[in-house]
Amino acid sequence: MANYEILKNPFSVKISSASCALDLGDGSERGEYVDQDYLLRLMNRPHRGINLMYCYYPYDKGWPERASVAHKASGSFAWDYPYDDYFPYQGGPKGSAEGQPFQQIRDVRRHGQDATLTLTMDCAVKDEEIAFISRELACFGRMRIRLNHECDGNWFSFNKRYSYKEVGEFFVRFSKVLKKNAPEIRLISCFGSISRETGRLNYEDDLGPMLPHADVWSMDRYLSLHYGWPNNICEEDQLNQKFTNTGTDGMWEEMEKVYAAFRRITGEKKPMELCELNADGDVGGVSAQRQECLKFYRRVLKERLPYLKGITYYQFRDRGRLGLEREDPNNSGVGVGQPFLEDYKSVIFNPYFLPGQEWKPLDSGSGKAVLDWRSSDDAAGLGWKARLKSKPIFFELKFQKELNLMVSVNGRWFYKKPGLEWVDAISAVDGLSAGKTVEIAAFAPPADGANPARSGGWQTSVLTEMTEMPELRVRYGWKPSQKKA
Repeated sequence: MANYEILKNPFSVKISSASCALDLGDGSERGEYVDQDYLLRLMNRPHRGINLMYCYYPYDKGWPERASVAHKASGSFAWDYPYDDYFPYQGGPKGSAEGQPFQQIRDVRRHGQDATLTLTMDCAVKDEEIAFISRELACFGRMRIRLNHECDGNWFSFNKRYSYKEVGEFFVRFSKVLKKNAPEIRLISCFGSISRETGRLNYEDDLGPMLPHADVWSMDRYLSLHYGWPNNICEEDQLNQKFTNTGTDGMWEEMEKVYAAFRRITGEKKPMELCELNADGDVGGVSAQRQECLKFYRRVLKERLPYLKGITYYQFRDRGRLGLEREDPNNSGVGVGQPFLEDYKSVIFNPYFLPGQEWKPLDSGSGKAVLDWRSSDDAAGLGWKARLKSKPIFFELKFQKELNLMVSVNGRWFYKKPGLEWVDAISAVDGLSAGKTVEIAAFAPPADGANPARSGGWQTSVLTEMTEMPELRVRYGWKPSQKKA
């Protein structure tokens, strides 16, 4: 017979930041968005955040259509459109919060993650529009905006239209309006390349003033990159080679120099992140991609730089060879796992990259408890410990039907949406033997992905009451008798 029991003696479980958090890019000019149910099933744990790539050029001809739909490309470069070919940000004063990226952000947050919105934007956008956008994003709590990234480059439309000084001034103006209207949203600056001639940052005087106004400093770096994709291919003997192959050592040296320059300019210490990191399988093949990415993450674990607080792998599914999966050219909804995928699934469970958890006994004589969700690395949930009598063949948990929960069982994560009651967690305990203790924890991110509007701290905290403790169904060693039909 199966053993049914109400889990008792709960613990308070608090999540805290990882030593170095891991995020994942999901969708861009190179690939479509993949829903979070798929990602969770594949990865077995949520990331700290999911990076979404959007643009906002509301005064342009063709807007709000995507640039590659509204305009014809020149055929010589991926960014040869009048405005950037990211997904159009469909909000703003003339838009609607019913479209994208709002639905994707909701999907990300209900699955226990935070959203990073990479947003390229026309520097002519007025303060009133920035304020409107800030307010319509405020309900997503501690999300992050990475505004006009790689702004020391020359490929994005904002760089083609404005001087580097004007780009820097726009970032400062955006920051001031954002903080006034959505103070919980974090703003990320993204640039950093060292001039060989001067040893200083390129455009340091123009872009340096951004740094004090950013909550997080970041740079994008690729161990190798085919930047000519999709208009040419990488070959060693090409006369017009449009790819780079920096490698871990070269990239690491530049990252340390860039962070030192940020410190020198500001006199401050702020967290540093790599908001786009990968090696391109177009350069030397996918086996070389796997080897270089492994080398990089191993170096992160060896060096443990105190200022490197986050890494975003760019990206999950890609039409080229920059993804953990490659999009099947026959069916855009199908992904083909690349060699590094299985390694990455192991890397993300290294304790250095995992959020911390603090367990303390909780007195819940009333049978009620409150779960508090603030962000993916700042939340309070409930935990229980179950001792196995022998090897289980069924291990299922029953929760209140109306709750939206992220459930961790023995370190493996499951999602329970409202309307369902049972979580089948046998995959997390399969193979465990008698006497093993299984740790179960539950957290309650917002059910629709947005913080409910209410007075008193609603932008930071989502409170959920659990009025019934979960029920565990576990069964050991069942051999059903054979019966004739």
